[in-house]
Amino acid sequence: MLRPLESKVCEVEQATGERIVLRGVKTPDSSVRGRISSRPGYLLLEYRDETAGYFWHHDIIRELLALIRQGQRDFVLYDWSTLFAGPPDNAINEADK
Repeated sequence: MLRPLESKVCEVEQATGERIVLRGVKTPDSSVRGRISSRPGYLLLEYRDETAGYFWHHDIIRELLALIRQGQRDFVLYDWSTLFAGPPDNAINEADK
């Protein structure tokens, strides 16, 4: 019996007709959560896998699989909260006017 994540990968492979290869990566850019790369004969799905033993990468994989189902083939998934931690110092809040 397949585990839920493995069965999800199989579903997307069957729906798209493309083989999917998963690879956990460590990246110095903390804003990158995952990436889809089209390769000859398969789609490479890379996901940020920073801490062994934790399973939050399952959410990243599910997001990337959903993007593949929507037709994405070369895509980088960012953690926007890392990129935009807060408003710049000179930002004007409309409510403060």
